[in-house]
Formats: sequence, C-alpha cells, structure tokens
Amino acid sequence: MPGGNLGPGVVVEVGTAFAGVQVVDPESRRLRAGAGAIASEVDRVARAQGGFLPFLPSSARSCRVGGMIANNSAGARSFRYGSIASWVEALEGFYPWGERFRVEVGGEPPSRFAALRSSLLAKLGTSPDGVPSGWPQVRKNSSGYALDRFLPGGEPTALLVGSEGTLAVITRAELRYAPLPADRGWIVLRLDSADALAELALESARLEATACEFLGRRFLELIGPGLDSPFRALASGAFALALIELTGSASEVDEGLSHLSLFSPVRSPPLVIRDADVGRRVWAIRDAASPIIARESASGRISTQFIEDCVVPPARLAEYLVGLDRILIGLGLDAVVFGHAGDANVHVNPLIDVNDSGWRHRVRQALDEVTELVAGLGGTLSGEHGDGRLRAPLLDRIWPTALAQGFREVKEAFDPDRLLNPGVVVPLPGQDPLEDFLPRPGTHPDSVPP
Repeated sequence: MPGGNLGPGVVVEVGTAFAGVQVVDPESRRLRAGAGAIASEVDRVARAQGGFLPFLPSSARSCRVGGMIANNSAGARSFRYGSIASWVEALEGFYPWGERFRVEVGGEPPSRFAALRSSLLAKLGTSPDGVPSGWPQVRKNSSGYALDRFLPGGEPTALLVGSEGTLAVITRAELRYAPLPADRGWIVLRLDSADALAELALESARLEATACEFLGRRFLELIGPGLDSPFRALASGAFALALIELTGSASEVDEGLSHLSLFSPVRSPPLVIRDADVGRRVWAIRDAASPIIARESASGRISTQFIEDCVVPPARLAEYLVGLDRILIGLGLDAVVFGHAGDANVHVNPLIDVNDSGWRHRVRQALDEVTELVAGLGGTLSGEHGDGRLRAPLLDRIWPTALAQGFREVKEAFDPDRLLNPGVVVPLPGQDPLEDFLPRPGTHPDSVPP
C-alpha cells in the first residue's frame, strides 16, 4: 500500500518456513508465532485460550505476523489497546551481517542498541518521560523509526517493531494476547460535519471506547444499496457514520451507550446494538472497506493509496478533513474516505482513471498538498501502514531536522551498506515518491466482504 515495499533485489519469503503458532504461557497469555503465520490463525489460537489479539487489523485473513511487526500494525481496537508494538514481548531474526539474534522486553540490550541510544540521547533533546523533543502529538504512528518508544527505556523490540525490514530480518515473535471482555455493545451515529465527528472522537476517548471508526460520505454512497433499511436511512446524506464499540461489564457498556445516545451534536436517533450477531454484521461493513473499494476498478477507476494513512493530533481531525476535501475538490479527484476517527488516522482512497493522461500530475500535486497540510497540523503520513518507498522521500518535510537525522543514524548503525529494503523509511539520494508508481486493479486479496 505505501508505494510497495517490494523493490529491486532479492525477496526473502518466510511464509512457509516460519508459519507456526504455539502457546508459550497461558498464565501470562503469551504465544510464539512465526513471521509467516497468518494473523487470523494466531487470533484463533488466542481465542482457544479465552483471549484475542486486540491489535488485529481488518486484513487479518491475509496479513502475516512479520508484516504486522514491520509496519507496527494496528486495527480498529487499537484505539483502546494500542498497536502491535504494545503487545510484542520478544523478537528473533537475523541482522544484515548474518548474525542471529533474540531480544526480549526487560532483557539486557545488545551493545549496538545501547550505544545507539546513548548517541541519540546526546544529540536529541527529550521530555521528562524520555520522548524526543518535537515528536508529533499523535495517538499512533508508523512513520520513521520509533524513537519515542526506544529512547525512554532502550528496549530493542521497541526500535525493531515498525522498522519495515530495514534493520533486521524478523523470523519469529512472542506476543501477548488480551482476555476476552465480559460484554460488548455498539452504537452507530450519524454525523453531519467534520467538527461533530472530531468532537465525538474526543468524547469516545474519554469514555475509553474500544473502537471509534467512521465511514465517509462517498463510502456510504458506494455501499448504500446493500445496507439494511435502518442503517441505510441513517447513512443517507450524512457527512459520515461513526461506529463505536464499548466493552466491559454489562452495566458499564449500557452506561456508555446511554451517554453516547445523548451526544449533543447528533440530531438523528442512533442505532444501539446489544445483539452480538447484529454487531458482527455491522462491523463487517467496516472490515470490508478495502475490498468494496477495490471493486470500483471494474468501472475503470482504481483505488490508489498514495495519501491513505495520514494521522494528525486528535484535536485537529476536523481541520484535516476539511483541508483534505478542499485539496481533492480542487484537483477534481473523487475519493473514498474512512478510518479510525478516535486515532485521527484517516484512510483516503482516490479513485484514479489511469487512462486519463493527466492522472499522474494530479496525484503528484495531491501528494504534495496533503503533505503540506499534515506537516502544518503536526501529524505524520502513516498511522499504521509504514512509510514504504512512497512516503520515505517526504521524510524531511514531515519530521523536524534533528529527528530525521536521528532516523538516518539508526539506519547507519544497523545497515550502513543498505542491504535491507533500501529506500524504505530513509530515502535514497534523489528518490522520487512516485518512481515506478502505477495503480493497477485486482491487488487486494479479498474480492468480497467477509
């Protein structure tokens, strides 16, 4: 998605050799999974133990553990539980020079990590909690290297998660899983403005909602004919629909749903869902977003993810959505917008007609203007999918100079010869974001909703 992480060179495929999953310790809810293990299979093992993977993305049926670790993957429920970085206990793999390693949270860090941390701390100012000065105030991020997680405690796993295969080859991981909640409920609310959506997202955070998702107007138009009548009526003409999940005891869930039902910016009666089967059907609409959009290629317009993962501080979500609309309308681009409202992490899927001779110019201009918008709002270009080769060349436009230099020092410390994924996270000299960029249909693994 972020311009493709497969570039020229040798591709190392670990799906077959490292696909196993086993429970390590049921007491601490810890399991061991190969980098090639399918995410949904790992979740099935956790559920057999009475737990689940709270960071599971909607692509769980096709994505693999190694990819999730590489991108610091997240999903809808990361709003409450955090991304996969919060759940990694140990990593195994190989450094670029061929040395095998195992690093574990709380263990003695290898000297290379300790030396790098000392060097970075001497060059970067930090807050009292150890986070580098100038770090964006976002709820989640998978852009650059995770110095905000690495510098405070010097944990090697914190640096390796989200490094997109640029520092080491990961072969296995030990992960924690969460206990299944006692109860679960959902509410669907109609929003008629970006301000209302942003206000609801902040309120959902105060309520400690498990998830706070939104489906934008264009997405609702695409799926409208297939919706159940109450849902369809709520969606008609809306700026967005918000899907919020609450978990806890039955009384806690009921109290939260009652509070959100009275949320002042909402003028239409919401849909409150307490039936688990109905809740799963509603949630399947959100999970089916990417395959639904991918089917638009049949009409000649290809969903093109070049500005699809930006994240901004939650208080600035409305500004981002308004600015995004202005850019898209100004360039005559139709786009499907949805995502994680609670995290202010927005997925934008422009529908591009690649037979139009001017498509590449508009894509480049949109990327340039959205980058300027995000930088001005204090965000990053990737909340959960990584920089890839497309976003890496924009490093210095998004990140303060000292942090961008810190990222380069990280890469130099582990892979000075640029053997692993050159041009990802840290760009190569003269690298063009749209080099070899050609949208094409049929690239999403799912063609129908689950």
